[in-house]
Amino acid sequence: MTSIEFLYKLKEYLPGFEARPSQNAMLTACERIITSGGILLVEAPTGVGKTFAYAIPAILSGKKTIISTNKKNLQDQLIQKDLPLLARVKGFRFAVAKGFSNYLCLLALRGFQPKTLTEAQEHTRLLRWADETEDGEIDSLAPPSPIWDEVCADSAGCLRHECPHYDQCFYFRARERWFGADLLVVNHALLAADAALWMQTGRGLLPDADVLIVDEAHSLESAFADASTQWVSRYTLENLMREVLALDPRLTVKAHAVLSRLQTLAPAFFEQVRARYPAERCRIAPEEFALRAEAELLLHALVQLRTAIEDFLAKEAPTLFAQSDQRTHLAKIRKCAAWIAEVGTTLLRFLEPASTSSPLVRWIESSANRTALCVAPLYPKTELQEGVLTRFQSIILTSATLSVAGDFSYIQNQLGLEGETLALESSFDYARQARLYIHRVHPPERGNLSEQYLDELARRIVRIIESTGGGVLVLFTNARVLDETAQRLRNRIDRPVLCQGEESRAQLLTRFRADGHAVLLGLDSFWEGIDVPGPALRAVVITKIPFEVPDDPLHEARVERLREEGRDPFNEYILPRAALKLKQGFGRLIRTATDTGEVHILDGRVLTRSYGKRLLQALPQGIEIRVID
Repeated sequence: MTSIEFLYKLKEYLPGFEARPSQNAMLTACERIITSGGILLVEAPTGVGKTFAYAIPAILSGKKTIISTNKKNLQDQLIQKDLPLLARVKGFRFAVAKGFSNYLCLLALRGFQPKTLTEAQEHTRLLRWADETEDGEIDSLAPPSPIWDEVCADSAGCLRHECPHYDQCFYFRARERWFGADLLVVNHALLAADAALWMQTGRGLLPDADVLIVDEAHSLESAFADASTQWVSRYTLENLMREVLALDPRLTVKAHAVLSRLQTLAPAFFEQVRARYPAERCRIAPEEFALRAEAELLLHALVQLRTAIEDFLAKEAPTLFAQSDQRTHLAKIRKCAAWIAEVGTTLLRFLEPASTSSPLVRWIESSANRTALCVAPLYPKTELQEGVLTRFQSIILTSATLSVAGDFSYIQNQLGLEGETLALESSFDYARQARLYIHRVHPPERGNLSEQYLDELARRIVRIIESTGGGVLVLFTNARVLDETAQRLRNRIDRPVLCQGEESRAQLLTRFRADGHAVLLGLDSFWEGIDVPGPALRAVVITKIPFEVPDDPLHEARVERLREEGRDPFNEYILPRAALKLKQGFGRLIRTATDTGEVHILDGRVLTRSYGKRLLQALPQGIEIRVID
């Protein structure tokens, strides 16, 4: 059976299914790459049916395949809907892989010591659930448990084959399914963790595979950047000290001097950091850090504490392991040792001299509630290239937003890869289904937010709500503007105004879909990955061109590096990034062939600035543009 024959056979199992020309084109391209090897980047707009287009040739190839997604809803769609349907046409094995903390640890659960009545009740509930659950996954537990962090599996403290519960372990039973699957679904965060472990040890968390398919690939770089970002704060060290002090009394006696020193050094150091660097975020070079000597004292104390714990483990671990009731205790000590090593490594990376071969960005975050030293690679290209790209014969990256008007150079530069590119046509009739309005509103310069602007913004949004009857998603780039707008809307309209931060993302979307006339206000995470087909969403309002915050440390460092290289940071980095995000926001509106609605951009710079044409070229073409004064 060929891939095209497989696709058309779906008609027998999916009434009303019709293969689309763009889907056929993507399927053919994916089949070629999976068969011959190489890298393929495919921009597949909503409605193309990309999951079938990449999954079918992977299934027919018989090659071990990993599919990585960014959002849980796409992962759920694959596991609960798409792959089971494809398995009815041709049998194959599939599984989903998740990180350690998604699984209950039986050793930690049995050894948990409740400190309150609430914890005791929760412990009893989890003990009962452990006997009933098939997979031990947090997603199977309802309602969520407040003690989950205390009883979930943990890589650092795991005893693995030495654990008395190894044969019943939910995590390792899941791993057996991963290694036996033909298609394994993961998320970008786990893929990044796998890459990091591979680079450190030469072996990963995931099974070896021939084919990697990255869906929602526009988020891959940010997922790897997040995974590579490390920080150490006063809160981190206070929690660490609390954990160590709760360990074996013999250890705390042995390490008493260094523990006392750390309890004095840590709070004093972070108070000094906050006083010396009061700005909310401050990028800094290691040689410019004024508290280097104090940080080195803290690092030295951490090294001493880790040495004390390792000496204790070398002497006492065999005895603790021999006593079944002490194995939970042993796991906690190992976990603390690994935690101390991680904190020490972060502090060392913050202090080590700058390098041009593997540049790091260092910054300080300071607020009344948190002061932290942070460090991240300028780009996670090394992690992507060494930890991912070299390990697979065939790699397919796909998303609805990979190119700017068909140009893939931005995403290729960010990921550090070359490959074939394919930009597919949308199956939607945007000229009929959507209208685009651009308002002559001029946002103030950063830091000059005025009441006049906020009033004008709210007035225009109210007018849109009144004309559509609700069902409006409003996308913001600034939390304060969202809050101020929410207050004004609630004073002027009688429809539900749902705001990000007041409930979980899932709860807000459920309420928005169910109401049909509500207004939903969201920040960054609402620009992508939300799916509200049908009449519940009739308008998307984009309050401002989504340029990156200029003082974000990573953004600032990347712009600086491009200038040093004699390149154009605005046209090569800033503008493509904004264009792709604008495209994501626009894409929230039309999710099916029967959806209709309007998009409003409340930013007149699209009309007056030279870059406005490039932003509009990134959006679906053929839509009539109307200007509102």
